[in-house]
Amino acid sequence: MRIEELPKLPKLFRVIEVDLDVLRNGIGSGWGVIFDQDAVVKRKVRRVKHDGGWKWQLVREWHDQELWDYCFEQDRECLENLNYDLCLMQ
Repeated sequence: MRIEELPKLPKLFRVIEVDLDVLRNGIGSGWGVIFDQDAVVKRKVRRVKHDGGWKWQLVREWHDQELWDYCFEQDRECLENLNYDLCLMQ
């Protein structure tokens, strides 16, 4: 389920799995690289407090995941953009 479609918000710091709209790179028909393909992936997120209220934050599932999961930082940026789109951050 997408974040926008949640019927009820989870409590702060509770981890839930959602479908996250992200951008990926792929291989085209002529073996060329296609940048910024829209994709939907399952990621774990949680609500956290910040100075302006609360926001969604990506959850690491394994130790040092950001070192070997090359899509983790891109997914974090997509989630930050979603926070701005939902007016959770200024």
